[in-house]
Amino acid sequence: MINIKHDDFGKNYELFARLCEITSEPVRITKTGAPDIIAINADAYMRRKKMLDLREKLLRVNEEELFQEKGVTIEELEQYLKEVEENIEK
Repeated sequence: MINIKHDDFGKNYELFARLCEITSEPVRITKTGAPDIIAINADAYMRRKKMLDLREKLLRVNEEELFQEKGVTIEELEQYLKEVEENIEK
């Protein structure tokens, strides 16, 4: 991912917007040396969002199949959800 200073981004918006469009990659905008904003072309964002939505659906289907085959109890499901939440927090 390309890092761009906040001031440079503001002065050269068209250049960086074109860069995002051509590469379909996000640009990290920094302010006082620290990451501040991630900018991405709208089309690239929509493609990535659709891919992530599809991946979530596929994972959900796989999990449902796993639970149907296994025949989990409520306690096992609660434990599974607890582990998932703990992994999200990390």
